Amino acid sequence: MRRLTIEWSPEDTPEALQARYRNEKQVDVRTRLQALWLLRSGRSMGEARDVVGVHYRSVQRWVSWYRRGGVTEVCSHHGGGHGKPSWLSPEQESQVAAQACTGAFTTAEDARRWISEQFEITYSPKGIYGLLHRVRLRLKVPRPIHVQADLKAQEEWKKGDVLQPSVQLG
Repeated sequence: MRRLTIEWSPEDTPEALQARYRNEKQVDVRTRLQALWLLRSGRSMGEARDVVGVHYRSVQRWVSWYRRGGVTEVCSHHGGGHGKPSWLSPEQESQVAAQACTGAFTTAEDARRWISEQFEITYSPKGIYGLLHRVRLRLKVPRPIHVQADLKAQEEWKKGDVLQPSVQLG
């Protein structure tokens, strides 16, 4: 087995890497910095892998990033993708938001229908909610009513038409 050799930057001392690791807020970047700190402290890649709890190949990738551009390169990578691009352009999304502000939509289905008519783009019933979330719209919904609620009795009570039973003390 070949010994790991990394040309460490002079400012990347074990203490500096430890401090950076402890101050990092993003969990994925923090894990990478911890692995680098352990490697800089003399641990092997296998030991660093076991401590941070990732696959050996991940540690190899982080070392490769470090060799390419130092700690800044390691911190610049972010996991996950960007998702599918929106079917609507940013201008169209702002038109949807403006239309919603006029009170034109009472349901997500209304928004879906309007978008289909305006832009000839059909969202699925489930997909429209992602768009509404992206343009920061929340449709207002009425408060739930229990199935056994007596609406007539509630209205009479609000009007004061219901006689209160008299209570006799004693």
